[in-house]
Amino acid sequence: MLLVASCTVKDSGYKITGKASGFTDSTLLYLDDATRSEDVKTLDSTYIVSGTFTFTGKLADRAKNVIIRTADNSDSKYFWIENSDLTFTGEKGKFRSAVITGSKTQQEDEALDALVSPIYRERDSLNNLYRGATKAEQLNISKQMDIVSTKELTLDAEFMKAHPASYISVSMLNIYASTYGKGKTDSLYNGFTAETKKTAYGKNIAEYLRLNKDIKIGDKYADFTQTTPTGQKITVSQFAGKVFLIDFWASWCGPCRQENPELAKSYQQYKNKGFEVIGVSLDRLSEKQDWIDAIKKDKLTWANVSELNGDRNTAALMYGINGIPDNFLVNKQGIIVARNLRGQELRDKLKELLP
Repeated sequence: MLLVASCTVKDSGYKITGKASGFTDSTLLYLDDATRSEDVKTLDSTYIVSGTFTFTGKLADRAKNVIIRTADNSDSKYFWIENSDLTFTGEKGKFRSAVITGSKTQQEDEALDALVSPIYRERDSLNNLYRGATKAEQLNISKQMDIVSTKELTLDAEFMKAHPASYISVSMLNIYASTYGKGKTDSLYNGFTAETKKTAYGKNIAEYLRLNKDIKIGDKYADFTQTTPTGQKITVSQFAGKVFLIDFWASWCGPCRQENPELAKSYQQYKNKGFEVIGVSLDRLSEKQDWIDAIKKDKLTWANVSELNGDRNTAALMYGINGIPDNFLVNKQGIIVARNLRGQELRDKLKELLP
């Protein structure tokens, strides 16, 4: 039976008292900052001794999302800590089910998880059905998945409205801002407390709201300037008067890489008629060489640019990118005429625009 620790905030910082059964003595554990899940930073490390371990430190913010993991990542647990006394109780091979006490933010996260877990189960069931379904059945299942996703987003939004001071709310809106869109995001953000808005997550949302152009088909393209791998500055407006595609992708994105040969085929077929492509990579600085290698391997002979800052790419925020691959097709008049066209669909539209 686990002891419940209080959630009293301490001026002196946090202390995580852990029990981890099934491990040999001197097993190394890491405590990582998971504020940005794609750019994890190690905060501390310690050894398990007689099935116990301890982490101590002090947060500058009220709460932080962290991971406790083994060196080989065979066991890991994401959770929220605060400047308080916390307990962690888990066992080898089952860290994901570890019980955390002493963090109000973690309690809020678990409450939200309980709220949406029926939706997760429904989605898992649909995914299982999809794998063995016919094409016609898959189309119907996909529609059901869209309904399930809408239900989840609605529940999440209701949670945010009910918990305007919660780090769970602001971190979740930071993830889903481009999915909700500018209008809905602005409404939810304005409901947050002043303290919540000052968090790193809140600042990211504010940046999204400032940069996002709420671009739709029929709008004029939004101009931006970014840099090629060799340091050359490319501005979208330098392609004005031509038909061009703004293509968002990344070297690590499997579907993007699968689509690249098709895009290369379209480019080769229509480049002599004035078709241009601006490839915008959402790679990070640590992935610069991967980006360069992917450009070469996939034969992407058009303008390739990036800020090498992942999903915080300015153009991605401007255009409201919530998943890649994604693209915008612009006509000679500078009007966006289509979004997310691929393969033959893109070539058919290019044939119409460039007869």
